[in-house]
Amino acid sequence: MEKALYNVVYNRKKRLLSDGTALVQVEAYMRGRNKYFSTNIYITPDQWDKKHRKIKNHPNAIRLNTEIRDFVATLERVELERRNSGRPFTLDHLTDYLNGKLTSSFTKFMAMEIEQEQLSRATKIGMQTTLKALQDFKNDILFAELNFDLLSDFERFLYAKELNVNTINKYFRHIRKFVNLAINKDLFDLNKYPFRKFKAKSESTKREYLTPEEIQKIEDLNLPEDKQHLRKIVDMYLFSVYSGLRFSDLTSLTRDHIVTEDGKCIEIIEQYATLEKKLIFDDFTNQYVNRCLKEIANEAKIKKAITFHTARHTQATYLLYKGVPVTTVQKLLGHKKLQTTQIYTKVMDRTIVNDLQGVSFSR
Repeated sequence: MEKALYNVVYNRKKRLLSDGTALVQVEAYMRGRNKYFSTNIYITPDQWDKKHRKIKNHPNAIRLNTEIRDFVATLERVELERRNSGRPFTLDHLTDYLNGKLTSSFTKFMAMEIEQEQLSRATKIGMQTTLKALQDFKNDILFAELNFDLLSDFERFLYAKELNVNTINKYFRHIRKFVNLAINKDLFDLNKYPFRKFKAKSESTKREYLTPEEIQKIEDLNLPEDKQHLRKIVDMYLFSVYSGLRFSDLTSLTRDHIVTEDGKCIEIIEQYATLEKKLIFDDFTNQYVNRCLKEIANEAKIKKAITFHTARHTQATYLLYKGVPVTTVQKLLGHKKLQTTQIYTKVMDRTIVNDLQGVSFSR
């Protein structure tokens, strides 16, 4: 197996800059091909020791020579890590590394990809939360460290923080996504895929919904003076019930997204769609809104744990009860898989039928 050769060269183009200096570079040579990498160090000809390929007669010679050695060592490490992991290596991989496209750090790779991917605000926040948890566990996790033991240790770390089982499962789904992406980008060896053995636990959750009577209670809610800050949260929740929009879509809603019929807007939109601001609803966090919904449920005398996502559950349950085809509900909710929507059909037992019987579902 041919290894790359690394040499430090000075003033390769035999041309000085206007200040009389020239660049120090590192040459990498392999299989008849070479590439040059800048050290960003500029010196005059009399400060270069051609025989020993190092800087001399410079006030910072020791520090600069150390920087050059470290730079060469970094390039060698990139090559060695790829070869040791059984992955191919070319000089182009050195270019990718220096341009930030190639890294031996999984956490740095994950941070870079989250920043570059076109994601919804909510999805990006969720992935950044996973990354922060990983970095709290171990600040810098190398690809070489990704194995069953590390994932198991991280799982124990999360349970020690008393996180929900399904929250932990979501963290590992995020991690698995970026491990798969790293494999596709030839940064990680498929044969060392840690999720072959490691399986994060999950548990089924009750899909809470509100009956039309309970929705009516929220619609008719007369908030006291000291609770007026909840009014916009009430309207956001009701709008989600009527439209089926998830939280991330609702908080990104602008006037440009609204299509009116006969020149009329839904009453809630008319209250908040002003020319002074871009977003129709304020850019609240999901956590803040869910805290407010607990207060709203208390004010409305509803004895259920309401979160914002129950609005979508409510719409789906009601539409299915009314005989709307499950495929239509799937499209309205934006589910990619029919099986996701079919979960709602399983909650259509006699209790729900009794709850909904003869109740009007209108604002």
